[in-house]
Amino acid sequence: METVNKISDDELDSVSGGTRVPYVVKEGDSLEDLAGKFHCTVEQIMRWNNIADRDQMLIGQKLIIKF
Repeated sequence: METVNKISDDELDSVSGGTRVPYVVKEGDSLEDLAGKFHCTVEQIMRWNNIADRDQMLIGQKLIIKF
């Protein structure tokens, strides 16, 4: 099993001009899957996108992922 290093909030905040990638939610997506794909945490995605309830993602919803 591959070990994935997560990027901490402090590391993201310390990068000036960090990259923000738009992502459109597709059928079958979950926050857990997206967090794994983009090497971040579910909580980070929720905070970056003002998501209060992790079960309320909608198909077609536009998210921002930070690097």
